[in-house]
Amino acid sequence: MKSLPNKIANRIKRIRQIPIEKSYQKELPANHQAEDVFLVSYPKSGNTWLRFLIANALKVHYQIEREVNFFTVHDIIPSLTFSRNLRYEGPFGRTDLPRIIKSHSAYNPYYQRVIFMVRDPRDVLISYYHYLKSFGAIPDSWTVSELIRDRKFGTEAWNQHTKGWYVSNKEGQNIQLFYYEEFIKNPQANLDRLMDILGIKMTDGELKEAIELSSKENMRKSEEVHRSTYVIKTQETRFVRKGEATGGKSLNEVDKKYLEDATREVAQLIGYNF
Repeated sequence: MKSLPNKIANRIKRIRQIPIEKSYQKELPANHQAEDVFLVSYPKSGNTWLRFLIANALKVHYQIEREVNFFTVHDIIPSLTFSRNLRYEGPFGRTDLPRIIKSHSAYNPYYQRVIFMVRDPRDVLISYYHYLKSFGAIPDSWTVSELIRDRKFGTEAWNQHTKGWYVSNKEGQNIQLFYYEEFIKNPQANLDRLMDILGIKMTDGELKEAIELSSKENMRKSEEVHRSTYVIKTQETRFVRKGEATGGKSLNEVDKKYLEDATREVAQLIGYNF
């Protein structure tokens, strides 16, 4: 059988690629810009805390009076979860800064500049369970055991998301890896590195102030003030939980073994050993 002429073969290839291209576009801002910086993570890996840290760092560095809280952070560093229609300006409406955008998207080759935050999958999935349950996204009857074994939310989903971003690195993409646990241990050094990537040199005093403004205590206070804006099932629900690095301490032995066995290969790939 003769091969197709190059022009026809290339056209067929382009046609086959169209659905894939469209699926990538769905996870991009409607007005995508090459300079956009994406804060990418699997849900409950510290992305919200990261947004507070960056927003407060910019607030302190540029001496901006606007408060960073659970209401304003969505405007300062928007999330693609809520809308693809984003303003053209960067954080705080500044035109001299790139837009910084939160995303839980699977690997996307159109994300040119990426801050990729990872967290121990054992802690991620426990936190994700409580989060999903509080918003009624999973049945009330579900236990952690069912969540970690679920294809949509559990270990399989975490593996695919994490491996996709770690392995699939298109030429021209700049993907910078950060660890949630390292941010807890040494927030100043990690925030300094992150801001340096954004092209902003912070003083030690500025870094310390931004970290204090973004402390769990201050975030909880902010959450309490703005609770009325959340769609939650009970008033006891908290978006800001302990945020500790426990290695899945609250799991029973059967679930812990299952979760570790299911995620070990990908976890080791990005630097976790258990």
